[in-house]
Amino acid sequence: MKRSPPRTLLLLLLALLAAAALALVVGPQGWPSEPILLLRLARVELAIIVGAGLACTGTVLQALSGNPLADPFVIGASSGAAVGVVIARWCGIELTSRWLPLFTVVGAYAAIVLVLRIARAGGRTPVQTLLLAGVTVSTLGTAIVLLYYNFETGTGDAGRTMLFLMGNLSESKPELIGLAGGAVALGIVAALLSARALDAFAAGEATARHLGVDVERCKVGFCLLAAALVGVVVAVAGMIGFVGLIVPHAARALVGHSHRRLIAAAALGGATFLLLADLAARTVAIPRELSVGAITALCGGPFFLLLLRRRVRERDALSRELDPRDEAPR
Repeated sequence: MKRSPPRTLLLLLLALLAAAALALVVGPQGWPSEPILLLRLARVELAIIVGAGLACTGTVLQALSGNPLADPFVIGASSGAAVGVVIARWCGIELTSRWLPLFTVVGAYAAIVLVLRIARAGGRTPVQTLLLAGVTVSTLGTAIVLLYYNFETGTGDAGRTMLFLMGNLSESKPELIGLAGGAVALGIVAALLSARALDAFAAGEATARHLGVDVERCKVGFCLLAAALVGVVVAVAGMIGFVGLIVPHAARALVGHSHRRLIAAAALGGATFLLLADLAARTVAIPRELSVGAITALCGGPFFLLLLRRRVRERDALSRELDPRDEAPR
């Protein structure tokens, strides 16, 4: 029996609370003392903020591009934000500085706009073109990050920056966590208020235009929204991939395609997923701590390949149906 969307959202909220409680009491030090509990609480807060922000961003980007393979990591937004981190470090700005989000937001916005401009053709965003554009922009961003590391190698700052960019939930100060929480909350509210426009975009730009949506203005607005969320997330947690790809698909399976419900479900699911991924990163290799970005990549990589394979099969099936050589002779 299929559950109603409100009941599903309630179950997702309960799952988030259970995951948060588990993350607070489980760890390499066993049952936590008060100082350790406070540290874990800050980490739990950051995981909820980052997971919800990434999942919401992936939902917005998939609707904006009309492509279910879009997410901040795949289309290069995270790499653009990482370049923002590197530029900030070159300028002498600390990883815990309140100015860092400004650089990451600008970098993420530039990457999103560049990828969408490269990939869009004839009012559409083909899967292959989007992926190629995303890979190209991500590679360029990675090259800039590696250049920074090569020029600064031998310094503690370079190594610390690289470890941070791999995905880290333990670097941020309380004021940055509060800033990120406020920005992500505002971003989720903005996405919820734009749910009707996102529904129209998901049906295609032509449909959105026919329904009276100001397509060009909304595209700029959604790009700014996605860039703000990605930039803030990278500024406090580094590059954490595939949360924005996996979670929106799972949320659609649970609550359907209406973005008013989908965004709420994705935010709850993203927070829960990242909490569990961070818990695994802290506990599976005791006494070492793994990068949470590595855990999400291990989960998201196979999912991405399966999703891409399914899209290719659907395209091939459609091509065979439309191929006149397959028609019966007259």
